[in-house]
Amino acid sequence: MAAVVISVALQKGGVGKSTTSQALASTLGFRKKKVLLIDMDSQANVTYSSNVDKPQKTITDVLGEDCKADEAIIHCKYYDLLAADSYLTNVEMAEGVESTLLKNAIEPIKNRYDYVIIDTPPALGNLSFNSLVASDYVVIPTEPRPFALQGLGALHNTIESVQKRLNPSLRVLGILLIKYSNRTVLNRDIKDMIEDYAKQMNTVVFDTTVREGIAVAEAQTVREPLIDYAKSSKPNIDYKAFTTELLHKIGE
Repeated sequence: MAAVVISVALQKGGVGKSTTSQALASTLGFRKKKVLLIDMDSQANVTYSSNVDKPQKTITDVLGEDCKADEAIIHCKYYDLLAADSYLTNVEMAEGVESTLLKNAIEPIKNRYDYVIIDTPPALGNLSFNSLVASDYVVIPTEPRPFALQGLGALHNTIESVQKRLNPSLRVLGILLIKYSNRTVLNRDIKDMIEDYAKQMNTVVFDTTVREGIAVAEAQTVREPLIDYAKSSKPNIDYKAFTTELLHKIGE
């Protein structure tokens, strides 16, 4: 069985994409699933917080066909990693980039894994497009902020374009609310708006929401998985519940 491929996507920075990608990969790995985490963001946040410095080979080398995917894999505690570097920006800005580069690159190694998780960049360019073309599912993390719907609209258009042209089976698994508090009226109101918009995208808002907690930033600073650093923190408890819900949605 080839891996299930899930992109974590939204073209806004600072909405918790990298945190969600790493937490999902770690939690799946903790549950004895074989996981490959791909860092497609030139900021390399996932690479950094995975405690990887100066990787010899990166996803940039793989996409540039300078090496095969299995030659660039780095073994971390709960997952394997295809690391990012700042040169990914060149792939993002280049013209005429094949939209199937990533899909073709990981095809030979997909049967080694149960899940491939892709952390996408905060822009809807070549790298996000490649990620969506390679994926079975999309998870959209967003904060309950007034501008959240703008970001969802642009991503919705991109997903529809990918579905029409290159990946008709791509499915949005759901929208995950990050840094959510049901105590504030504004958060609850925006959640209602996002739930309405989710229907237009033929998807749902995950039942699980992720609460804010200092443990996330602390774990990233000391470069430890959240699941090890702060097992009983609210965000870790929520990410575990989210992982269970996600597995249920895809029929696990």
